[in-house]
Amino acid sequence: MPFRPLSELLQYNRQIGRSRVFGGKEEEDIVSIVVLRGAGEYIALQVDRVLGEQEIVIKQLEGPVPKPMGVAGATVLGDSRIMPIADVLELIDLSKGRSRRERTWDYDAMQTIPEVPQIKTEPTVLIVDDSITVRELLSMTFNKAGYRVEQARDGQDAWDKLRSGLPCDIIFCDIEMRRMDGLELLDRLQKDEHLNHMPMAMLTSRGADKHRQRAANSGAKSYFTKPYLEEALLEAAQRMLKGEVPIAATS
Repeated sequence: MPFRPLSELLQYNRQIGRSRVFGGKEEEDIVSIVVLRGAGEYIALQVDRVLGEQEIVIKQLEGPVPKPMGVAGATVLGDSRIMPIADVLELIDLSKGRSRRERTWDYDAMQTIPEVPQIKTEPTVLIVDDSITVRELLSMTFNKAGYRVEQARDGQDAWDKLRSGLPCDIIFCDIEMRRMDGLELLDRLQKDEHLNHMPMAMLTSRGADKHRQRAANSGAKSYFTKPYLEEALLEAAQRMLKGEVPIAATS
């Protein structure tokens, strides 16, 4: 299994010794390893120390500041500390040399380091649904198939994230949502010159022909009714990425 120290993949300016952070002794003859898996690849990362495991809610980093390489988002711990969350797939990419290293925040250094285009190896799918259960199930389906997955809790949330620069290749969206439904989101995307190229599939419990026709007229690339078949979604996703228009309606 490939082995890399995490400090080699994430190089940031702030340096803190492990004894100061964790209260350990530097002479301890212990190596802590975290094994990552993504898209069928494994890597063993050496870390300072494994403190434990807990369930968290990831908050995406938004706004004008670019997302640091290797960081998926952040979470707020019970004691109000903000903790960054590692992006497993990006760390694997970095270990394989498939992505550029994150530039430091030092302005002078940035002027001397040539810009290297980031190589994107996995397509990103945005899941838009007001049901967290549906979002998690779809996320597992696409994660297993090697996709990067982003989530939005409704059309308004998706619109805000896309307008703020969230990278995305395809969208799977519910129709019935409270703040902004899927058809309104689709209409807005089609009218936006920067986002109208993004293929979108509707995944909904509405199976009536009028809803299918409305979605097709608005620019939807595919239409699925719940319950769905994983194989059908993944096939449609691949065709959408190739610029094709998959099956008009599936039930």
